[in-house]
Amino acid sequence: MVSRLMPIAYEVPAGPERHAATALLAVLSLIPTIFFAGTAWLYSKFRFWSDKSLVLYIAEVALAGSFIFFYFPLIKPLLKENYGYEFRTPATSSPAMFVFGVILFLLALALIHRAERSILKRLETAKKLVEQLKLDREELIGADELVREQTSRFLHDRVQSDLMVVGMKLRSIAGKSTDEVNEVIEASITRLEGTRTHDLRNLVQILAPNFEAGGIKQALSILPLQYQESMKIFTEIDEKSESLTPKELLGAFRIVEQSLINALMHGPATQVLISLNTNESGSSELTVSDNGPGMDLSGVTAGTGTAIIDSWVGILEGKKTVDTVPGHGYRLVVNFPA
Repeated sequence: MVSRLMPIAYEVPAGPERHAATALLAVLSLIPTIFFAGTAWLYSKFRFWSDKSLVLYIAEVALAGSFIFFYFPLIKPLLKENYGYEFRTPATSSPAMFVFGVILFLLALALIHRAERSILKRLETAKKLVEQLKLDREELIGADELVREQTSRFLHDRVQSDLMVVGMKLRSIAGKSTDEVNEVIEASITRLEGTRTHDLRNLVQILAPNFEAGGIKQALSILPLQYQESMKIFTEIDEKSESLTPKELLGAFRIVEQSLINALMHGPATQVLISLNTNESGSSELTVSDNGPGMDLSGVTAGTGTAIIDSWVGILEGKKTVDTVPGHGYRLVVNFPA
């Protein structure tokens, strides 16, 4: 309609008359668009007959297409009187031409619907793959946490008790030998007690953090201990983040844990900043940034650490953003909803 009617405006003298003609012709071209779009909306919203019948569908298309039989005769005298334009269209010249036009339109719709069904089928397949990926990630995390929990229990119940027994036996013979031997025994007892009460306890807390005892801030304070000789780690946790669910706290803890490993292995970084903030609506933002050399992500293949981070991001239904370029550090931001 636009391509047929708009050239008429160029025959009108320039100025307000041409502007008025352009506006009128634009409205005349827009009316069929509004009608067809409105009819399609009414069909989809108020259709009380079957939408599976091909015959009824053809009737719908033909009924909408019959609009030109009423509309074109209305604008024909208007265009003739105002602009001297003889408006002709083959579709209204005979019923046969109209039927032929409807058939062509139906063929076009058939091609469109076929492409649409193909796209929907692919989207459904992609949706299933995404769901399967989500299940696989949850299984990966579940298996990882199960191993950590079993290892933590073994260290706590078996290794810690064995170290205690060994320490008690060494104490029982302390002072019963030469000064040199006694000195070695005392040093061994001190080393065993330090390993049992400090190193082993921290390892157990990392494997299975207890957020009820000291919260996320206390749990995260243990992670930097194993990196204190090579990296300075700063932590900022707001008060609202302490009230997150155990799953959210564990997810944030594991993401930070893997990020520190990556900062040490792929950096190496010398400073790392960890921050966890939760707003009034309950949405949280976890940020881990370092001063490492950065990297070009286009040539990087994801490893186990990245897979664990991505899995937790998926479990938390969050969004991960990575900001890094060679020479400008690495910054990981994970946003997850309440």
